[in-house]
Amino acid sequence: MKPLSVCIAPLDWGLGHATRCIPIINAFLNLGAKVYIASEGHHAVILNEAFPTVPILPLRGYRVRYTKNRHLFFITILLQGPKILWSALNEYFWLKRMQRKYQFDLAVSDNRVGFFHKKIPSVFITHQLNLIMPYKWATQLFQQMQYVWLKNFASCWIPDIEGNNNLSGILSNPTKKPRSPIFYLGILSRLFTALPEKPQVTENTPTHFLGIISGPEPQRTLLENILWEEGNELNKKFVLVAGLPMNKAHTRVSAKGILFNHLGGEALANEIKKAEYIICRGGYTSLMELIPFDKKLIFVPTPGQTEQTYLGNYWQNKNWAVSFEQHHFNLAKALDAAASLTYTKPPFIPFTTDTLKAALKQLPL
Repeated sequence: MKPLSVCIAPLDWGLGHATRCIPIINAFLNLGAKVYIASEGHHAVILNEAFPTVPILPLRGYRVRYTKNRHLFFITILLQGPKILWSALNEYFWLKRMQRKYQFDLAVSDNRVGFFHKKIPSVFITHQLNLIMPYKWATQLFQQMQYVWLKNFASCWIPDIEGNNNLSGILSNPTKKPRSPIFYLGILSRLFTALPEKPQVTENTPTHFLGIISGPEPQRTLLENILWEEGNELNKKFVLVAGLPMNKAHTRVSAKGILFNHLGGEALANEIKKAEYIICRGGYTSLMELIPFDKKLIFVPTPGQTEQTYLGNYWQNKNWAVSFEQHHFNLAKALDAAASLTYTKPPFIPFTTDTLKAALKQLPL
């Protein structure tokens, strides 16, 4: 039997879609599959760094931008609707062309709604079966639309745990689930396998906090500036990772702080192990990756992004983290709140190669 040929395409809406594909790609490679990655920009850089021998096929991303005004977030995304629709159509016809050339056996889409093919099994990866919107009617409408759209895919793979003891609450475990086949993968964490026995560091001084910055502009830069300016006022050692793998010149150093434009998996794991507190957006992939480290977490959800706000509140109610809105964020107060948190470790059932085997058995391959 010839090896399975797989094309996997992550959404370019935050780096998490690319990084959470890393454990899945590793599992496919462990099964002897021939893997192709469809991506561009920062996501292609990260995936090429993780898999230098895996072919990367250039596929244009959605290239969505946010607004500085959190109250205009929903409107800003709606105004980009035509661009998002064009991107979905583009990836649909792109896959048809590439399928004729490479003869894939399986297409795997991480939240790219147009990345499916009528003649081969296609899989959709998402942790949001319930897309939380600012308005209840919009939430219900988008869920209905999504469930209809999922019929284009042979299965929906969910990076979470089924049942009440899960990481994303009603996002991945809604009351009403789609009729399309779904499969819960467990927790996708590339850093779980990248975490070395001992940190390979050049000094033993611990870091007070590590800020992991990500997401679309201009909000990414706004958070970077807040953490850099307020971090330098604390007179304690800190590190920021800017989430800009393509910008090699984006580095800053001060008396107590250093900002890296990007860190690979093992280097990032080392910095996480050194830090007392971790500050991040609270994007779902970041949450999955950070659980094995047992760190006190501080979330600063992207303004207007209701999913991150929901996750921040959900994790805070579980005593898994503390969460603060960006528009009145104060670093010193956030660190004090994290210090007083009675921390409870979230559940962690890691995705494995055996999990992938079980998921593939449900497909008509």
